[in-house]
Amino acid sequence: MTPWELGTGYVRVLAQRNQNSLLVKAANDLLKGDSPVGTMSEYIQRNAAPDFLIDGEFGALPIWDGADQRPAVSTRDRGEKASALLALDKSKKFLIRAYVSRESLAEPGFNNGEPVWLDPDVRGQLALPPTNKATGDTEMVRQDLNTATLQHKGLHGAGVAVAIVDTGICKSHLATRFGFNPDLNVGNSWTPPTVATTPGLHRIGHGTMCAYGVLAVAPKVTLLDYPLLLGRPAGEHTVSATISEMMRGYLMLIWRWAVVRDIPQTALVVNNSWGIFHPSLDDFSPGDPKRYIDNPNHPFRLYIWLLTAFGADVVFAAGNCGDGCPNAVCLQRTEGMIMGANAYDEVLTIAGCDILDVRVCYSSQGPSIAGMSPQKPDITAYTQFLGSKVLRGPRGFEPDTGTSTSCGVASGCVAALRTQRPPTVTDPAAMIAALKTTARPQGGAVPNYDYGYGIVRPVAAALSLGIIH
Repeated sequence: MTPWELGTGYVRVLAQRNQNSLLVKAANDLLKGDSPVGTMSEYIQRNAAPDFLIDGEFGALPIWDGADQRPAVSTRDRGEKASALLALDKSKKFLIRAYVSRESLAEPGFNNGEPVWLDPDVRGQLALPPTNKATGDTEMVRQDLNTATLQHKGLHGAGVAVAIVDTGICKSHLATRFGFNPDLNVGNSWTPPTVATTPGLHRIGHGTMCAYGVLAVAPKVTLLDYPLLLGRPAGEHTVSATISEMMRGYLMLIWRWAVVRDIPQTALVVNNSWGIFHPSLDDFSPGDPKRYIDNPNHPFRLYIWLLTAFGADVVFAAGNCGDGCPNAVCLQRTEGMIMGANAYDEVLTIAGCDILDVRVCYSSQGPSIAGMSPQKPDITAYTQFLGSKVLRGPRGFEPDTGTSTSCGVASGCVAALRTQRPPTVTDPAAMIAALKTTARPQGGAVPNYDYGYGIVRPVAAALSLGIIH
């Protein structure tokens, strides 16, 4: 039986399993770029169970001592120490993807007593407000951010890798818009096995828009193309993307950045202009440890924590469910809509404002969903400007919109600062703190739930960190 032949009573989950030589091999298959299907078919034959359909195409992901355990590592431990700590054969626990019946989940001793977690659908944070008008253009955004000073001081992103975790990049479109050929490292990019297009050659769309926002601030970064929003379980044609696909891509980033150090740049920024749009997309009731949206112990957090512990800056969009004109997929819900990874302490969460410094009406507001860090968003960046021209409407080109755009702009600001400040000197937590304390206050009390600590000021952050004088 295949996933698309199952009835409606089945739920897609990530199930924890004890170490097994076949799971170690399946994880290694993924890291080598080989299909894990052959390896997993043997595992499935040995571990078949009623109402528990294992997805062999997914393979297996290491979670070492468990999703709630954190190894003692620092930004200086990339390479030899990371390789020793995170070796696949050192992982006591692995995740597999499976489809299980709701009745089975409720049975005592399900999955041999090992935990399972929801694998929910996620989407890009594109917003099309009722009146989708630009309040400015790229040059006005650069003026407000004072990118001329950044460029003059050499803070242009050279030596910094920025992974665009999205729908893929169309490099030729970016070259046309900017008038230069942006740097894209194809070898360190990664494409889910179910996606046919290759790095830099994806359709013009959301991911290209986000990459544009980065390059508008830091034009000399090296882009990494991670079209994880195109990845989905084989056969699930109604699914846009899943947390399990995100975890596969994040494992590649962890491996290439921290373990084998294939990514040669001195800093890594990971742009995430996506999220989960509504609590109804979580299949389990509040308080259930299998949940994603308000569960700080979901295994995806371990992967994000590992990336930040090894020095990567992880940036997330706040979302487009703000009070005023929430995106239609929010179903008019505007409270507690910063959820899941977008609300983790380790990430920099970005709200959106226009070039007049006014919060855009769709930008999601805090506090985050109950159970997660309440003080989100962290800071605000610009959106709703005519920039990438990836969308054309009846009146011509549409503006770059959503907190997706503001997330890309903020990632560009972080990348600019990282040009001369590696994470071994200023770790990601310290970078977030600097961006908060130097943001221009907006919206009353600081922090507040509309703007966080205020609107990003990269030059002020550079001065505060002693990068420029």
